[in-house]
Amino acid sequence: MSQVLLVAIITQVIFLVGEIPFAGYLQSVGFTTASFSHFSFWLFNVTRFIGISGQIYLWSATEFGRISAIFGSLGIIISNLAGAFLLHQKALSMPGYVGLGLAVISVLLLTTK
Repeated sequence: MSQVLLVAIITQVIFLVGEIPFAGYLQSVGFTTASFSHFSFWLFNVTRFIGISGQIYLWSATEFGRISAIFGSLGIIISNLAGAFLLHQKALSMPGYVGLGLAVISVLLLTTK
């Protein structure tokens, strides 16, 4: 696995680790000023900072078009995996799985030299 793909996967997972708890908290209580003092808000901000640092590193080390496509495809893949296995959302339709398969193929093609 290339270093670019490894860092891209790690940054996308870091974003997801911060987003899921804060989204759940906001869904349960709504968006109020008290939301800014909740632990999940601070976790969200810290994970954003770490994830963005990794993305800036990749944008400086790789071609912009290639890394943007990798981030987009990895975002689709990881979000669907988290939705299916962590959040227990309903299954995708057949065109959705075809699109997800194309995202996997695009990551594989973009990370090879």
